[in-house]
Amino acid sequence: MWQNIDMYIGIVIMTIGVIYFAKIVLDKQFEVSKIELLLIVCIISLFYTILYLNFDGILKTTIICLINVCIFKYLFNVSISKSILTTFLYIIILMIPDAAVLIIATKVLGISKLYYYTKFAGSALGNLSTCLLFLILTYSMRKHLRNLLNTQVEDNKKITLYLILTFLCILIIFYQAFNNIIISKGLIISIFVILIFIVILFGLIKQTLENNKLTEKYDKLLEFMVTYENEIENQRILRHEIKNEFKTIRAKICDKQENKEIIEYIDEIVNEKYEMDKEKYAKFGYLPPNGIKGLCYYKTQEAEDKGINVSLNISKRVKDSSIYNLTIKEQRDFGRIIGVFLDNAIEASAESKEKKMGIEAYINSEKEFRMIITNTYNNKIDKNKIGRESYSTKGKARGHGLLLVKQLISKNERFKIKTEIQDNIYVQTIEIKKIRFYNIWWG
Repeated sequence: MWQNIDMYIGIVIMTIGVIYFAKIVLDKQFEVSKIELLLIVCIISLFYTILYLNFDGILKTTIICLINVCIFKYLFNVSISKSILTTFLYIIILMIPDAAVLIIATKVLGISKLYYYTKFAGSALGNLSTCLLFLILTYSMRKHLRNLLNTQVEDNKKITLYLILTFLCILIIFYQAFNNIIISKGLIISIFVILIFIVILFGLIKQTLENNKLTEKYDKLLEFMVTYENEIENQRILRHEIKNEFKTIRAKICDKQENKEIIEYIDEIVNEKYEMDKEKYAKFGYLPPNGIKGLCYYKTQEAEDKGINVSLNISKRVKDSSIYNLTIKEQRDFGRIIGVFLDNAIEASAESKEKKMGIEAYINSEKEFRMIITNTYNNKIDKNKIGRESYSTKGKARGHGLLLVKQLISKNERFKIKTEIQDNIYVQTIEIKKIRFYNIWWG
């Protein structure tokens, strides 16, 4: 009887620890009253006690995690996906003090494994020891955990699925490793595999976040550029109207109207009309008005504002090329790709001594569009690494945009990229293939 009471007290302690873990990492206040919170702790602890008495191993832990997901959602009013991520973090972090208490009790204090699993584990003292270490560790890592939970990971179904699968794999390995605690190669390998799973998962999450940020950035930029291009078109119409106004003024002068009337007419025009200098924009006039032209103009202005000498060469023939046959999705992907290339070129050339950058566009014999973006650079480049994943002229851990490009290229066979160095100039080329139609019988 006392053992069951002791177990219930220990479970109450861990339940409180789990709830305050979520409060720390989510950085949110409870959405329920104190009385309701107290009732929830008592009821959930009773339910956990029944689970501990009737279930064991992975099944018990899985059920507890499902309950925790529901608790986190209810107490803090967060999404299911964020509750899953919070539960995953709880399991990962809890493994550390859980394993530490186990090793200290059996290897340092000399407690037998039988006594540990039957008496100490799950008791009030055992859970209090684990819970204190757990909360201390959580509090020390709170900033990193909050940064992770405050991202948009919860909206990514793929990441949520990987969280669940990784969680199950880690549980299996953990129970196999610590079921019979013996310091051996097998235990070390199991711990190492668990760490690898965690590192791979969080590496995937980090890269997904970087890709999502870049995608959102370029999508917003393209949306802005479409609006900008419409405004430029309005300015073209306006200039045409002003030209007609000048013809009218000329006619008035030729008809020898009074100066007062002509001046009044001019003042009326000045008050209603205005001019914009878009000579440079005309160089991109042969590109389609789908956001791409505006993006190139915008980035050219950004480069020149940073003191970069930009050379432009856009062939008139591109108006009859494959860039005019892109779908909406392909237009957005192409915009993201050249957005990454232009950003990289601007940053690299801005840091170089020459500060030069070039944008060229032309077509080949098959009327396939090609754009070449060149830039000077300062950093030393390993030519053997050019084109590899995550490699950038901007230094260590700066190739996230190129990873996004690689991902986009892998999903669309119409795009082809090439990276090379010519006379100490970094060259990025993107080609848009024509749509190929194949015979249904011959392929």
